[in-house]
Amino acid sequence: MHLLKAMINLKTVFALAFLSLFFSCSEPENILKGDLYFVLLDASNYQIISEDRRRVYKETAERLASEDSLSIPQQELVRKYEFLKRNDLLDKPKIFVKTPSGKVDEIYISLDDFKTISEYSLKELIENNQRVYMEMQIDSSKDGLAIANKIHTIQIKDGQTFYKQN
Repeated sequence: MHLLKAMINLKTVFALAFLSLFFSCSEPENILKGDLYFVLLDASNYQIISEDRRRVYKETAERLASEDSLSIPQQELVRKYEFLKRNDLLDKPKIFVKTPSGKVDEIYISLDDFKTISEYSLKELIENNQRVYMEMQIDSSKDGLAIANKIHTIQIKDGQTFYKQN
């Protein structure tokens, strides 16, 4: 009788442990961690280009989309434009984040987050041997582009700030 009760209790413990593990293993949040990566003179950042350049970009992308044969750069331009339009991102700025693996990801963010991040000066970061570390929750699209839902962390840390000049 004691053996039967012990086996029932053991089964209950295993069942509860399994259920607890099952429900705690929900879909992990897609968290991106890395350093702000400066791209100087980024003419593709829709938020910082002039109205005239935005109009030309839109007209060019829409014209190319109606053509049959496109080069790879033209296909990329149309793909990116259609993604931005489909996801209502044409007026959203983007930043670049260098991950610990060395990969540089392009992330679309809110205008408020962009204003906060824009306060960091590349020149000052380099002079002080500092970098801007960030953690954010992102959604990745089937197009391979990422949108930040929420930036959890923005910290100044010691280390090299990386940048690229176009």
